[in-house]
Amino acid sequence: MRRIAAIAAIMLPVMAVACGTATRKYEDAQAVNKLRKAVPSIEAYWVDHNTYAGATLAKLRTDYDPSIADISIVTVREKTYCIEAAYGDSHAFHKGPEGDFMLGSCSDPESGKPYNQSDNSSDKSNASDPTMPLRASVPAIEAYYQDHTAYTGMTLPKLRQQYDYGLPDIRVVHAQKETYCIEISVDGESAFKQGPTADIENGTCPT
Repeated sequence: MRRIAAIAAIMLPVMAVACGTATRKYEDAQAVNKLRKAVPSIEAYWVDHNTYAGATLAKLRTDYDPSIADISIVTVREKTYCIEAAYGDSHAFHKGPEGDFMLGSCSDPESGKPYNQSDNSSDKSNASDPTMPLRASVPAIEAYYQDHTAYTGMTLPKLRQQYDYGLPDIRVVHAQKETYCIEISVDGESAFKQGPTADIENGTCPT
């Protein structure tokens, strides 16, 4: 009994720490996912208005995606913005359009910590969801449009080299001046996005 009690005295604090770490990783992932899902609508707003200024959560929900979570749009200027999201005790922010997803706050970006998706087991449950990598690719695509005033000539190698080396293995099926179609397949499941204001759909780009 003494041995059991001694082992319990050692293991219980360890288990509590492990549980707390897993909870924080889950909350970090959920906060970042809120931001990821909002970015396509923010970039669609920029395409329509040639500025981020004036973007509000209400406008984004009304004009682009009513399912956007309760994020905070902290700053919106002509060519940049900063959005925040919270989940549980975790807070995350994104300084767009080219910034990373960070843990922390727009009010103190220098203290932010880069979000490392590979460290979060909760993200692995979404590994077979092809919509997630497409959403994550939109900021780089819209940054390309800003720099070239067209999607023409856009390729995955160019997007990786110039904007985000960590982009997933999307396929740029076609890229024209004002529109494009990208697709990806993950574990037999496919999804595509046809143009800056279109929703992400299951399947592949129409031929």
